Amino acid sequence: MSASADSPGGVARGAAHALFARLSQPAVAAVLAFVIVFAGAGAVAMFVVQQWQTAAEQRFARRTAALRASVEEALIADEAMLRGARAMLDQAPGPEAWQRYVLAIGLDDSRSAVVALGYVGQSSSSSAATPAQAGARTLWAGLGAAAPGSAVALAQTTAVQAALRYAAQTGNAGLAAAPASDDAPPHLLLYLPVHGTSASTSASASASAASGNAAPAGFAVALLDARRLFEPLLAAQPDLAFAVHAGQPRIDLYRSAPTEADELMRGSRFEHVDALSFGGATLTLDASIDGSPLVTGAATCAAAILLAGALAATLCAWLAHRLARTSDAPAPADADAHLNEARMMGIIRSSMEAIITVDEAQRVVIFNPAAEFVFGLCAMEAIGSPLSRFIPERFRAAHERHVDTFGATGVTERQMGRQQRVLYGLRANGEEFPIEASISQNRDASGKLYTVMLRDITERLRAEHSLERSREELRELSANLQNVREAEKTRIARELHDDLGQQLTALKIDLSALERRLGGTLDPNAAQHIAGMSKLIDSTVKAVRRIAADLRPVMLDDLGLVPAIEWLANDFTNRYGIAVQRHLHMGGATFSSAAASTLFRIVQEALTNVARHAEASIVVLTLEVDGEHFALRIVDNGRGAERAPGDGTQRTGHDKSFGLLGIRERVHMFNGTIEIDTAPGEGFAIAVTFGLDALQAEGSAS
Repeated sequence: MSASADSPGGVARGAAHALFARLSQPAVAAVLAFVIVFAGAGAVAMFVVQQWQTAAEQRFARRTAALRASVEEALIADEAMLRGARAMLDQAPGPEAWQRYVLAIGLDDSRSAVVALGYVGQSSSSSAATPAQAGARTLWAGLGAAAPGSAVALAQTTAVQAALRYAAQTGNAGLAAAPASDDAPPHLLLYLPVHGTSASTSASASASAASGNAAPAGFAVALLDARRLFEPLLAAQPDLAFAVHAGQPRIDLYRSAPTEADELMRGSRFEHVDALSFGGATLTLDASIDGSPLVTGAATCAAAILLAGALAATLCAWLAHRLARTSDAPAPADADAHLNEARMMGIIRSSMEAIITVDEAQRVVIFNPAAEFVFGLCAMEAIGSPLSRFIPERFRAAHERHVDTFGATGVTERQMGRQQRVLYGLRANGEEFPIEASISQNRDASGKLYTVMLRDITERLRAEHSLERSREELRELSANLQNVREAEKTRIARELHDDLGQQLTALKIDLSALERRLGGTLDPNAAQHIAGMSKLIDSTVKAVRRIAADLRPVMLDDLGLVPAIEWLANDFTNRYGIAVQRHLHMGGATFSSAAASTLFRIVQEALTNVARHAEASIVVLTLEVDGEHFALRIVDNGRGAERAPGDGTQRTGHDKSFGLLGIRERVHMFNGTIEIDTAPGEGFAIAVTFGLDALQAEGSAS
C-alpha cells in the first residue's frame, strides 16, 4: 500500500522534497556553502587562538617556575654563607678576629645578597627563656657592616620571633622579613642557632645537649638586601614585572620598575602568584608579563585564517552555484562533461605553470592566473587575442609553422624548442624573456585546441650563465697557476743547477787543490777526513742534480719530450722497481714548450699515482701521433678501483686525489679529453687525447 499525500509520512516526504528543491537552487546553495565554510574557518580561528593562548600561558608558567627556583637557590646560597659565619662563631673568636673574617669575605664586592653579618646573644641570666624572649632581650652585635638602626626593635617583631623560634627548634636557618624604615630599605634576616660561643654558656649547652634539649647560646644573623637578592634574577628577563612580599600584614620587599606596557596594556597581561616557603617564613612571588604581543599575534593569525576562510567560502559558493546549475541538466553525460570541465578549470587556475589554450586560428581561449603573472596581462585582455601577441616578432612565422606541423602529425603532446635551445616569450611591456614550453592538442565539438604549458626560466638561465662563467674563470685561474708553478720550478731548477751546482763543484776543486798542496804532511786522520768531505760534496752535487731534474729536467728543454720521458721512465724504475714498457711513436712531431711541459707533467703525475696506489709491477706507456691527434695512454696491472658514474668520464675512488684533478686541469688547458678505465683487480688505465694543432700552437695554454 502506498501512503496518501494527506498522511503524516506523505507530508514529511513532501516537505523533504520541497526543502531539497529549495536547497538545489543555485543562489541558496551558494549562500549555504559560503556560510558553512566560513563558519568552519571561524571555528578554526577560535581553536588556533585558544591554542596560542594555552601555549603562551604554559611558557609563562615555566618562566615563573624557573624564577621561583632561582630565588630559592639564591636563599640557599646566602644560608651557606651564614653557616660559614656560624662555624667561625662556634670557635668563640674575639672582636678583632671576627672583624678580619667579615672583611675577608668582602660583602660589598660579592654577588651575594648578604650585606651584613652579626651575632645575637642570649642573656646569661635567663638561659631557660624561650628563643623569642631571649631574642627580645639581646642586641645586635654585627661587626662586618653597619646594621640598620632599628635592629633592636626588629628583635621584638612577630616575624623575628617566629624566625628565632624556628631556628632554635629545627637547627636550620630561620627567615624574617623587615619593612622599610627611615634609615633602611626593606630587607630579610636569616638566623642560625649558635652553641658554645662563651665559657659560661658552653657548660649549660653541653648539659642541655646531653639531655636532648640543647638551647642555643645565641644566633648568627645575616642581613639580606632585597634588591641585591632579586634584581640579578630579573636581568635576563627584562619584560617580566616582579614583586615580592611576605607576612601578615604584608611587607613589600621588592617591586620591579614598571614598564610602559604596565600602564597601557593592563587588560592583556599574564599574572601568576606563587608562594615560596623558606626558613619558617612564606614569600609571595607575584609575576606578570605584557600579553599584547600575544593579542596582536593571535589577532593577526585569526584574521589571516578568516580571510583565507572567506576566500575558500567564496570559491565553494561559486562551485556550489555552478554545480546547482549543472544539476538541472537532463542528460547524465552532459552533467559529467560539465563536472569534468569544472575540474579541469580548477586545475588550470591553480596550476603554478602558465597555461595558454588557443583554437585552430591560434586565438587565445584560456589564459590562467599564472600566465597573467608571467606575461603581465589580465585574462580578459588576453582571451580572444592572437597567440603571436606573446611571441617576439622574429619567431612568429617559425612558431606558426611549428604549430601547423604539430597539428598534422597527430601526436598528442611533445616538448617545444627542439630546433633551438631556448624559446622566448614577450611580456605586455615589450620585454623578452626565456621560457621552457610543451604543447598538446585535443579535439572537441568546437574543433581542435592547442594547449601550451610554459615557465619563465630567466633566473635559471642567469644562474647557469653565472655558474658557467665562474667555472671558466676558475679554469683560467688554474691554468695560470699551473703556468706560474711551472715557471717557478724552472727558475728554481736553473738556480740549483747553475748557482749551487757550480759552487759545489768549485768547492770540490778547492778541496782537491788543498789536498795536493798539503801532500805528505797530512796525518792519516786528516787525509781520511778530507776524503769524507770530498764524498759528501759528491753526494750533495748528485742530490742537487736530482732535485733540479725533478723540478724541471734540463733535457726537456735541450733534447725534447721523448728523451725527457725516457729519463723519467728510467728514474721511475730505479726508484720503485716497477718496469715501464715504452711505446713512443712521435713521427717527428714537435710541440710547443708549454705543451711539452704539460705532457711531461701528466706522465710524471700518472707514474706517481701508480707508485702510491696501484701496487703494480708493470706499467705500459704509449705516446703516438695518429693523423691530426696525439694520444697518450698509461696502463698498469695493479689492483684497480671501483668505477663510479661521472660527468662524461669514468671516475674512480682515486679521482678525489689532487693528482688526477691536476691531470684533468692540464688536459683541459689544451682542449683535450681524458678517459679513465678501471675495475677492482684489473688495473688502472688513463687515456688522454689532444688535437695536434693545439699542442703545436704557442700560447694555447695561457
